[in-house]
Amino acid sequence: MTGASTPRLDALLARSAHTHPDRTALEGQGESWTYAQLDRAVNALAAQLVDSGVAPGDRVGVYAPKTPATVIALYGALRAGAVTAPLDTADPPERTARMLHNAGVSLLLTTDRALAAGHRAAAQARGGERAEEGALAHGLNWLRVLDPDQRPAPLPAPTDRGGYILFTSGSTGWPKGVLLSHENVAHYALWAAGEFGLTPDDRIGSQAALTFDLTTFDLFSAAAAGACTVLMPDLLRAFPRDVVGWLTEQRITAFMAVPSLYHGMLQQGGIADTPPPGLRIAAFGGEAFAPPLLERYLRLLGTVPFYNLYGPTETNACTYHRVPADWSADQELTIGRGIDGVHLDVLDEDGRPTDGEGELFIAGPTVFQGYLRGGELSDPTVTVTFRDGVTRRAYASGDIARITSDSRVFLRGRRDSQVKRRGHRIDLLDIESAVLELPGVATAAVVSKVGEHAGQIWVYARTDAGEREVLADLRAVLPKRMLPDRVVPVTSLPTTTSGKVDRRALSEATAPAPLQESRT
Repeated sequence: MTGASTPRLDALLARSAHTHPDRTALEGQGESWTYAQLDRAVNALAAQLVDSGVAPGDRVGVYAPKTPATVIALYGALRAGAVTAPLDTADPPERTARMLHNAGVSLLLTTDRALAAGHRAAAQARGGERAEEGALAHGLNWLRVLDPDQRPAPLPAPTDRGGYILFTSGSTGWPKGVLLSHENVAHYALWAAGEFGLTPDDRIGSQAALTFDLTTFDLFSAAAAGACTVLMPDLLRAFPRDVVGWLTEQRITAFMAVPSLYHGMLQQGGIADTPPPGLRIAAFGGEAFAPPLLERYLRLLGTVPFYNLYGPTETNACTYHRVPADWSADQELTIGRGIDGVHLDVLDEDGRPTDGEGELFIAGPTVFQGYLRGGELSDPTVTVTFRDGVTRRAYASGDIARITSDSRVFLRGRRDSQVKRRGHRIDLLDIESAVLELPGVATAAVVSKVGEHAGQIWVYARTDAGEREVLADLRAVLPKRMLPDRVVPVTSLPTTTSGKVDRRALSEATAPAPLQESRT
């Protein structure tokens, strides 16, 4: 599936190091790296990893705060031929250990700052046994998660020579590893660099965690164009006014973020009073933008293009729409059309293209290779015939949509238990699994609220524990982005006439009180 014209991700860096050796490639933590310097560091680290036993196709995790050393670790593992998985140090070690297990990670790279937490996660993945460790350049360390005789079977081409792993919430409480080939990511990165007209003069503001698929633009589109990636300190994300100031101070010209961050910058950050003067391209994705705030941004940005990007982790960003400057909040917002080479269609319950509402299917070079569970690969894609009569390998997105005669897609919601929260796709059953594993919880249901508490995630649980106690226990096993807003102890859960938990009744309940009545 790898196209001959699509380079490896680390080759994007090498190419810019050859054509723009003295251009700044990376800034952060007070450090500045030219393309030549960064490429040399990546080469040296890749050689160290090979000497440490990393072979092509091995799965290598990168578990460290977002710093230049972490970027070097990602590129170094890719250049060594590894399938590379960025991991978030803010996640509880138990959850990280589950990711390591599902992805079949054999080696974990970490910094001195994250070494202790890395050891905890590796030990949990090893059944309590402490991992062997070794030192690398740039304050990096390696931890051996799997002994050589425990490595999972090699992955099929094209990921037998390396790739990229991101994780998505799973209904069982075990995050699924989304396996992407070099081509899957590079196709999108090259498209974005071209569509946005990136040049070596651009400074791309990288605000998201490296585990979030938005950062594939920050890193790899920048490398494709010879632009500079500027790493925003993680702490700033909680302070919209500081983000606005950072955009100006760092002379950011291209910025991609989730709508919730844009909302904060407009409502609390003062961006309307002091818009970043250097910004020439802006984009958002990952969740819905509040229409009135989007309209205000369009007036504020003036001639600056503002793009709406859409795509599950399994497909990268696969649609785009440049929102017209005269768009208003009373108009429906489209996610646009497929990027170059990507095909979209909406199919009904019988798998046939429909002009009405149906499930959105995505095909093309950005579609992932499959899920990693227990170190093994499974491919959930299906073969379907699109309305143009061509049969394609496609990913069923789970999003309900309609498609117009001019190929524009409009979303209508989800067909499963997944929700979007601050750009992250979260399976409510993932949270529910964590709740049900807590001692003293007899049964539970997790719902996304509507009405007065719209968008909040509430847990209704039969338990003798109090709300604070349950939330404290969940903090030890769930990342912050997945923590529920409320825990409501109940004596029983409402049921439908068929005996199932009435999640709609819980979702619509206006007060945190037990619900006894059944719905028909």
